[in-house]
Amino acid sequence: MTSQERTFAARPAGETDWDAAARVWTLACPHDPVSGSDLRKRDAEQRGWGYTAFTLVALAGADVVGVASVYQNPGAYHPHRFTLELAVHPGWQGRGAGRSLWAALLPRLRAVGAQGVRTLAREDHSIASGFLTRRGFTPGQRYFTSSLDLTTFDEAPFRDRLARVRAQGVRVRSLTELRAAGTPDLTARLHALMSDVRRDVPRVEPATPLSRQVFEEAVLGDPALLPEAYLIAQDAGGEWIGQTVLFRSEASPDLLTGLTGVTRAARGQGVATALKLHAIRAGRALGGTLIRTDNASDNAPMLAINDALGFVRDPASVSWTLEL
Repeated sequence: MTSQERTFAARPAGETDWDAAARVWTLACPHDPVSGSDLRKRDAEQRGWGYTAFTLVALAGADVVGVASVYQNPGAYHPHRFTLELAVHPGWQGRGAGRSLWAALLPRLRAVGAQGVRTLAREDHSIASGFLTRRGFTPGQRYFTSSLDLTTFDEAPFRDRLARVRAQGVRVRSLTELRAAGTPDLTARLHALMSDVRRDVPRVEPATPLSRQVFEEAVLGDPALLPEAYLIAQDAGGEWIGQTVLFRSEASPDLLTGLTGVTRAARGQGVATALKLHAIRAGRALGGTLIRTDNASDNAPMLAINDALGFVRDPASVSWTLEL
């Protein structure tokens, strides 16, 4: 043990730890801020869906200085494969807090029959890659988080594109409008559309069906969802052919992009770009100043759209996997 290292206690997070755990995570990962209520909601959802999930905290005295959450992805569910999020307060990194969390995590993972664990780490993090490599993780797919400054965005160069999509008879409507119009079977149709367009989203694990319960609770029931910016593209015949959605967590004023996708038959016609432009308008109307989104490095069509709109990429994040 070096002079900078010390012994940390690692224990399961209690009800009073969520806010402190969220502060640690946000300080360590300012590009991905969370609130205590975000962590609490995810934990409750996982348990409600019958998934396996747990969160540990590392303590320096009475202070939470590290957090590690293990949970399962409802969109790529496997009963023995898990997602890990681990972070240490920047002022305590490199002093053993992460090692204490891992020592407490590993036997818990084995106890629940984990076959694999996946986590993301930014390429520019000075410690993460070494920490993960020493524990047997291997790097894989890369992801880009990108942001668009709404205060400087100029829509003018894209108006012809919007006009061409409108000329095809495509109309973009918000969830707020659809609810006000009393759209029949609204929840079922939204669920069906999302289930359709997400099939081809590049991902490191095979996609699994998103159940109606998960959709209602994790998407429609998310307090961060902005109904004015949950946008549906409808073709001239009334069919729903695409969607995009924005969220805003209490942890940050930034607008976060959920799933943007277009049905297979409607791709290549400018619908995704039109949806993005309408989302930008909606974001501005809601007082937003920055939209953030993330995409896998092999999602070339969506990355090209974002690049054309002026989204600026952060350093890539790498998906690391440990097979147990």
